[in-house]
Amino acid sequence: MALSNWPIIGPIAASLRRGRGPRTPFIWNPGRIGPRFNWLDYTHIGVLEGPLAGRELELTTEILETKANAYVSFDGKQIGRTFVERDPPGKGICLWDIAVKESFRRKGIASIMTYCIFRELLALQETAFFKIRMMRLMKPCDRNVELQNVGIGVIGNRLGFTPEFDIDKLLRPDNITGLEVLPPKGDFPPSFKVVIRTFPLVLIAFVLDQDTLKPVDDFQTYVKLMKDERVIYNWVRRGLIVIGNGNYWLNSQGLDRLVNHLAADEFEAQVFRRRVKGCEAFLPLGRKLRDSFRRRPTFVPIPAGRTY
Repeated sequence: MALSNWPIIGPIAASLRRGRGPRTPFIWNPGRIGPRFNWLDYTHIGVLEGPLAGRELELTTEILETKANAYVSFDGKQIGRTFVERDPPGKGICLWDIAVKESFRRKGIASIMTYCIFRELLALQETAFFKIRMMRLMKPCDRNVELQNVGIGVIGNRLGFTPEFDIDKLLRPDNITGLEVLPPKGDFPPSFKVVIRTFPLVLIAFVLDQDTLKPVDDFQTYVKLMKDERVIYNWVRRGLIVIGNGNYWLNSQGLDRLVNHLAADEFEAQVFRRRVKGCEAFLPLGRKLRDSFRRRPTFVPIPAGRTY
């Protein structure tokens, strides 16, 4: 048996390979997670497209040892905030809350804040792994259940995050015991309440348009999907249904998608890619060793004047 296949050596060798950075070739394919904007100076941006085109916004960030925040103001009044935990400090980047004033929702504010705070943290940290915390447990009998975390869910989907839950397994037709369409409320789209046999018992999900990757507002789309649970399962596998009450993480498969959406150019993308690690690289060594035995067979803001 090769030395690298030994149960203790294998996990250590894999960890060292990850430490040298990704091995697969990188393809620069830039994307955006929100509206284009210009940096007017180091705290003000001018939005170039979308519902807020032509508006000037104040954007500030706060970077501390264990947390980082971004704030957006319009006409001197705060209209949005984003909270990030740095856990462990200097390595982990966990997005856990985005709040936008109701009249400014679904206009790109959440995407702009996330883009800027992620870039700034990547500019500061030599190593980074990303998570999104949206876990909220509910009971099947709970009433007045509402969809939450729409903005974070859409952003995570665009940046290549994947659910911590095994969604393929949870949303198998034979694991679903109840399915209900929740009506839209305020600026939030309709959603599904899915009751399942296994933990976490209830999932709240919303549908993305396959062309725009924006939430679908048409209630009838949900009604049609509800008629065949196999169609829902298929849409989940295509990444068109987002779970709004579960955690997400960035694994190595989503790494290129993240850096292509955050970097301003190919050189910066290469720098970010060397710094970002998939979350699996930070699993405790003890779990890696345990699993190996079980498997044994034989940012800095873009300077003023530049456009994102």
